[in-house]
Formats: sequence, C-alpha cells, structure tokens
Amino acid sequence: MDFMDLQPLTLDNKSIFDSYIGLNRHKLSNYSFASIYVWRNHFEYFWTLMEDHFCIFAKHAEDYFIPILPIGEPFSLNVAILALQHCLETNRNRQIARIENVPKKWQEVFQEKGYHCVQHGTEYIYRTDELVRLNGNRYKSKRNAYNSFKERHSSTRLTPYQNSDLEECLALYSCWQNSRSENSEDDVFLAMLEDSESAHRIGVTYSEELGLIGRVVRIDGEIKAYTFGYPLNSDVFCVLFEIADLNINGLSQFIYREFCRELMPKYKWINAMDDSGLENLKRVKRSYHPTDMIPSYTVYENSTDLP
Repeated sequence: MDFMDLQPLTLDNKSIFDSYIGLNRHKLSNYSFASIYVWRNHFEYFWTLMEDHFCIFAKHAEDYFIPILPIGEPFSLNVAILALQHCLETNRNRQIARIENVPKKWQEVFQEKGYHCVQHGTEYIYRTDELVRLNGNRYKSKRNAYNSFKERHSSTRLTPYQNSDLEECLALYSCWQNSRSENSEDDVFLAMLEDSESAHRIGVTYSEELGLIGRVVRIDGEIKAYTFGYPLNSDVFCVLFEIADLNINGLSQFIYREFCRELMPKYKWINAMDDSGLENLKRVKRSYHPTDMIPSYTVYENSTDLP
C-alpha cells in the first residue's frame, strides 16, 4: 500500500467504520467514529482497508501516526505492524510514528515482539446504577449537591438536544471556557481548552450524523448545561462531552445523574473517558468511585523513537 491510496475520512465513511467496529467489543472510548472525527480540525484523518482491516491514519504536519488499532475480526497483529512500518518509512520525523489507544492485552503482545510501549492514559468505568442511586456515605457530597439543586429548580428536566440549540450550546462552552481560563495559569490546560472548543463545535454541529445522544438543561428558558455521548457497545455508554454553568451549584451533579438515569435501562456501564492528565479532573472522576480503570498504551517501534 502506498500512502497515495489513503482516502480522506469523512462523515460518509461512518457506516463502513461501524460495520467493522461492530465485529468487536472494545472498551476504550476512542474505538468509535465520533471520538475520532471531532478532532478533525487538529489532524487530517485518512483510511484504507488492509487485509480486510479498517485502518485509520492521522496526519500531523507532514507525518503520520495511527490513532487506534486496525479494526478487523480476528485482529491481525501483522496488519498493525505493517501500518506502523508504513508510517516509519514515510515520515520525516520517526518520533511521530506510533499506534495510540492500544488495550493492555495487545500492549503485552507488542512488548513481547520487542516494541516499546508507554501508558498513555486511564479511562474510568462506572456501574450506571451506582451513578444513579448514589447510595452510601461515599456519595454523600454528590447527593447533597444534587438535592440542593433540585430544591432550587424542582421543575428542571433534561430535554433532548435539538438543532436549534446549537448556538446556545456553543455560547455556553465559551462562557465555561472563559471561567476556567480565568482561574488557571497552566499553559497546557489553557491550550486544551482551546483545542476542545473545536471538538465540541464539531460534535454538537454534527451530533445526528455522528450518532451522538445529546441532552440539555434549561433554567429560566436558557441552556445552562449540555451533555453528549454514544454507545461504545451493547453494554457500555461513553460520555463524550459535559458542560455546565460553573456558577450554578449542583448542576453538574444533576445533569450527570439524570443522564445516567435515562441510560440505566439499556447500558450497564458508563465510560467517562480519561482525565487528560489533569489533577482536578482526576479528583472529580475518582470521587465517583470507578468500578474499573482501564489503561491505554502507545506503541513505538523502539525507545529511540520516543518524542
């Protein structure tokens, strides 16, 4: 395969991606079309079929990397290695060549083959019913925040996102971003806020095409919170976005609990994604007491290729 054979990844490709991903039961959040596509303003994405595996390549500047393992059943280690080799042969900067979001079971296989593996992140998995019931002393602060919000806004409900809600949701993100920026001098965090704006814009704008399920919370007629997510498989739902007005106490606990309440009849597990290496986000996600924490790895050809 020559990189000239790669085709740009578009919304029209979601159906073929889904036909391949449907053969697998991935637990990591990035094994979905939406979670990749929302970042298209930061990377150019391309795809091709290699030995009946759906392979995605991301291009940064002039160099390629692989954002998820090639998708096929059964999974072919040889296809993954071939794809990585193409990156190494094509890139000007070998350090960019890598495979991201590799599950632990395959990380161990790559490592046995002599590849260098680095843990990239850890995703947080919760039982949906526990997030709804909030039973016990360990959830006391969450219950109190939720109940306090309900006392002040007893008639507030989650409602399905409508296309007409787009501009209000984006305006809410802008306000949320400004509030977060004012309280931080961390350049990395500020850059992440900027990057996330375009991801939210794409996700909210194309939510229907991406298969996202969205809910909003209105208070006095204005959208004060929104959340979007997608089914990762028949048992796991992934929460991709959640934004709430920081000035309204208990609102974030309310939208999270109520969204999970809707999801509980169908999905046993909630994947809340990783914490992006941010200590505050880590504390929040740990405070909901995950049932499991799933590591993901990045694979390089060898340690000299590490950035």
